[in-house]
Amino acid sequence: MQDTGIPVRFEPRDVLLRQGDNTQHVLVVLAGCLKVVRSEIDGSRALLTLRFAGDVVGDLAAVDLEPRSATVTALTTAVTRLLTGPQFRRLLTRPAFAAGFAAYTVSRLRASDAQRAALAVLSVRERLARAMIHLDRESQRADGRAGIRLSQVELAELVGASRNAVVTELTALRAAGIVTTGRWEITVVDPMALSVWSHAFCPVLGRERPGLGRR
Repeated sequence: MQDTGIPVRFEPRDVLLRQGDNTQHVLVVLAGCLKVVRSEIDGSRALLTLRFAGDVVGDLAAVDLEPRSATVTALTTAVTRLLTGPQFRRLLTRPAFAAGFAAYTVSRLRASDAQRAALAVLSVRERLARAMIHLDRESQRADGRAGIRLSQVELAELVGASRNAVVTELTALRAAGIVTTGRWEITVVDPMALSVWSHAFCPVLGRERPGLGRR
């Protein structure tokens, strides 16, 4: 897909796709980090997932021709390739491409299943630490610099926790010298220590490891 379509660059906070729009184009992410947010009728919002280099956004509407189901916004500078709906659907008629895209779709479903499982069995501390490790790594890949560019509310939505619970954990991480926080940015100072926090609960023993209480 990287050889099809036209290059389009987005800056942080630019909206790439908007929920409810009847557009059909697809964006292949070549570099950058995007957030996918769904809004409900009652005004509530849910951060569904994040997308990085190698991901595709907008494919659902291109296939079923329904309105966009979520809004996609750039968290970092993002480089993409834009394919029109007809271009994308033509690619799907090629057996090799269709098989590869089916495998990619399955990997997204597996990741979604893993995220739901984490919500059920992991503590807020573990979910937050694991999410931050992943986000820090992907942010450095996206634009070459460290820093998680999510608000506390967005981070809470991502890990399925209340903002207060996330603030409590971030305060503890900051006090331990593991992270620093600023406006719209969290920097991981000690990745190894954060990794320890991400394994605060030991499935084999069925209890917390010493010194890392479950919240």
